[in-house]
Amino acid sequence: MDKLFGISVKELLNLEILKNAKIIAGEGGLNRRITKVNVMEVPDILEWVSSGEFLFTTAYSIKDNIKKLNELISDFDTKGLAGIGIKTKRYIKEIPAEIITIANNLKFPIIEIPNDISYSEIIMPALTEIINNQTNTLLKIDNIHNRLINVMLEGGGLMEIGEAIYKSINNSLVIKENIFKTHVTFCEDDIRSDIEDIISKVNYESEDINIFEGEKSSYFRAKDTIKGKTLDRIRIPIYTKGTNYGDLFIWKDKKELSSVELTVIKASISIIALDLIKKLSIFEMESKHKIEFFDDLFSSDNSRQKRAMERAQFFDFDKNLSYVAIVIVVNNKEKEIKLTPNNTDFLHQLNGKLLSIVKRLTIYRKEKIIYGNKSDRLIILFGSEATSNSKNVRKEIFDFCNQILSLAELEYIKENISIGIGRQYDHVNELYKTYREASRAAEKIGASSDCTPVHYDDLGIYRILSHEGLKPEIVQFYKEMLEPLVIYDRDKGSEFVKTLEAYFKCRGNLKRISETMYTHYNTIIYRIQRIKDITGIDFDNYNDVLNIQIALKIFKMIKDDG
Repeated sequence: MDKLFGISVKELLNLEILKNAKIIAGEGGLNRRITKVNVMEVPDILEWVSSGEFLFTTAYSIKDNIKKLNELISDFDTKGLAGIGIKTKRYIKEIPAEIITIANNLKFPIIEIPNDISYSEIIMPALTEIINNQTNTLLKIDNIHNRLINVMLEGGGLMEIGEAIYKSINNSLVIKENIFKTHVTFCEDDIRSDIEDIISKVNYESEDINIFEGEKSSYFRAKDTIKGKTLDRIRIPIYTKGTNYGDLFIWKDKKELSSVELTVIKASISIIALDLIKKLSIFEMESKHKIEFFDDLFSSDNSRQKRAMERAQFFDFDKNLSYVAIVIVVNNKEKEIKLTPNNTDFLHQLNGKLLSIVKRLTIYRKEKIIYGNKSDRLIILFGSEATSNSKNVRKEIFDFCNQILSLAELEYIKENISIGIGRQYDHVNELYKTYREASRAAEKIGASSDCTPVHYDDLGIYRILSHEGLKPEIVQFYKEMLEPLVIYDRDKGSEFVKTLEAYFKCRGNLKRISETMYTHYNTIIYRIQRIKDITGIDFDNYNDVLNIQIALKIFKMIKDDG
């Protein structure tokens, strides 16, 4: 913060009273900031000084041991002092060459002060200049900060905040947010395409990290080529409460950034984050009300459907369209994710990314698409004209779902989602069917390694097996037909179930089973006989074969459900 305030040693020398002062050493440090002035008349001054001070002295206290100044110069530099002004010709005739060498190496200014000037003649105008500078700096910071606050109070968003910063620093900038993957750009028209291209493929690995002066937060530096010129770029993460909401990029295409401007930019990060958090909260609130609307709409209760239609216009729902439900279930392919205190943030981030993806895609779609997130799933209603060709609608829906998967892959969440699609229905009182169908399709593939969207019609026999009303009977059927074999495999470490599956895939060809499983032919014969003994199946009996195949499908469902 000290670098924001005070005056430089060079500015001190511009005072009228010091027009005859001379720079003896440390000319490379004339930009050091002076925030205080002090007088040194004792040799043990070190513990009484602090960073930013400029000392004046006659050197009386060290006149008999001028080499003491060797140590003091190094110590002063270590403590961050701005420099020292010495009255020569009275107690010391000149500064020794070795001291000048040390000061030059450290870029620590040593100024020769005319002997006829009193301390008060220097200190008063110096302090006045320092205070005036600090006042002006604070006013600049306050004005820019107030401008940003007013933007927020007047309901401005990223565009208005970015414009306020742009007008304050007069350098090109981009605010890129990670919630909905959008950005706003402020620059001259002739370099806009270059900057947009840079933002689309930022190489974060090429950046150098820097720490804000006096703070723990960091920013990053890099160089970009814009219109044939190499320009410095800084990136400041929009980071708060453990979440990265995006980045602020600034190019030094017109001028260097002052310490004041860097401080203002740093302070603006919290305002940008606040706007993004507000945007996310509004989006989530809208989604919450939308889910309540969906709950009523997808109910088989006529009164709840009627209640949903009373609010339909608020959610841009057109009852004259045909709709298909798409359900995207969040899972980890190994273990079902439930909404618990331990993984709420994980689900929240996944849902946020999914919402962002769907929001971006719907902007460019001509169909009526309504969506909202609910716990571990995203629900989408895909609306089209009732007269539309069903095959064309199905193709459009699969294209849409595959676009979601493509973007999900870029966000590294493709493996965490399963997409189920329901049938198309024309009437509001039938929409609960498409939702249930889409849910069954998504849940059916939830634990599989295949991320391909699945339509309810493509589930085959699973359309029957996944019916909730049949679950008790289906489980009982499995226990009777296949569970003894599963238990035997678990207890003995055998592969009878795997062999049974291979039997049907190879259409009973024992030689092919042997080759497929890399197992000796005689071992396969033995396994098939043991399968017959344990299950009682007769492979020549059509009904037995059908029953055991259905039982294998149920086994896969049970295994997938965990």
